[in-house]
Amino acid sequence: MKIAIIVCAAVATAAVCTIAGCRMFSKRSTDATIPLTAKLPGKAAVVCYSQSKVRNTATVAQWIAKHAGATLFVLEMAEPYPEPYFSTLKAAYKDFKAGTLPALKDIPDLDGYDVVFLGSPIWYGTYAMPVGTFLKANPLAGKTVAPFCTHGGGGAGRFAADLQKACPGAKLLEPLVIRGSNQIERRMGLGVSAHHTEDDVVEWLNRLF
Repeated sequence: MKIAIIVCAAVATAAVCTIAGCRMFSKRSTDATIPLTAKLPGKAAVVCYSQSKVRNTATVAQWIAKHAGATLFVLEMAEPYPEPYFSTLKAAYKDFKAGTLPALKDIPDLDGYDVVFLGSPIWYGTYAMPVGTFLKANPLAGKTVAPFCTHGGGGAGRFAADLQKACPGAKLLEPLVIRGSNQIERRMGLGVSAHHTEDDVVEWLNRLF
């Protein structure tokens, strides 16, 4: 019996290591190692919505704000979606199908900002509904918009195309598409830093500007 238990434990550990790359056992540095050469054309803001406990999108937003020298605004719902994450997705899907835009606690005033980095998790193939609430109030006409998104393995879907429709008069740049974490990884407390570092952000900024 003891041997069976040991074997099962070993198999489970190996499976976890395979899924997470054993990163839960040794925390790696995500600091940038390449130089920033980008020169932004004006004052910049980062606006994002991030919901999961591991804060995938918010982490990327912080990296962008750090290297772009931008002001960070994190959108918060007046009545947040319920936890756990599956309940969040169920409630979000209801809003998505009905076209309902949830109320936000506050909508940042972006007057005076020339560049807006706009970030969201990918839900149902596009940006999260709270981002739609922000865009309805502030469609970003006349601004340079650099979109970024995080996903759990399904890619960016219609993210860029839907943003283009929602931002008439804005100049949209190449989006940064980042692998966040899936359901298994979230349960282990793993987020976007398990797959990416700040170098990915710096490389993107250097390409854009």
